[in-house]
Amino acid sequence: MNVAIRITASNVLLIADTPDAAGVQQIYLIEIPRASLEVPRETSPAPQLQRELLWQQEKPIQSAMEWQDQDTQERYLFFLSETQFLRSRFENGSWKIMDATELPAGDHRSRIEDGGFIYIPSKRKLAFVFHNKVCDFNPVGSVSLSCSTRDYDAKIAGISSSCEESLLLLRTGKGDYTERDRITLGDPILPYREATVLPNDGYSSSVEMPGPVLGLSVGENPKAAFAVVKNLSTGNYEVYRITAVCGN
Repeated sequence: MNVAIRITASNVLLIADTPDAAGVQQIYLIEIPRASLEVPRETSPAPQLQRELLWQQEKPIQSAMEWQDQDTQERYLFFLSETQFLRSRFENGSWKIMDATELPAGDHRSRIEDGGFIYIPSKRKLAFVFHNKVCDFNPVGSVSLSCSTRDYDAKIAGISSSCEESLLLLRTGKGDYTERDRITLGDPILPYREATVLPNDGYSSSVEMPGPVLGLSVGENPKAAFAVVKNLSTGNYEVYRITAVCGN
């Protein structure tokens, strides 16, 4: 038997020719609508937010950021308090404080809550905003802070999930510091002026936090964000890694 397949705009034709018992060649034609052969494309799983507790302490924390040295693969966690810049390193399954550096005196009319850790793509390095100044620092080795008053791009917190590469907007709630907060995953980030007026519909996932979110930062790796939360049950300040993973 010889079988040929011919595809048209609306049908699939199966053409077969084979001899019958008397040896006479017979031709058979089967017509199948293409619509009946189409397999519905499965919708990509919506990314789901997950949280992972990295650090907790009694003393206040305003902002935090995790960073990995690409040369040594060592992981660091940086903290920003009202007066200090602190560094910790991941050793033997836990974080250990390396050192603490006093922050430079600033204009106390401005609040540290207005700043936090940022990533500067043009310089490919981390920095932090403190009293309206941008402070560069060396992640490893001796700490040397270089702070100056200069413009910086206000960064919208956004992460990319394991489902897609586009950045998705992260939002926190509108409650005060006496209420539990929730971090919500929103629409893909558009240019800044458009992203600031995105509607509240279309959000795919959210994760509840044990208290108000004091800071939300995204570093060099957009696969994770870092939230500082004051736990209303314990009174501790906690640092969480926030990721968006694909779920069924």
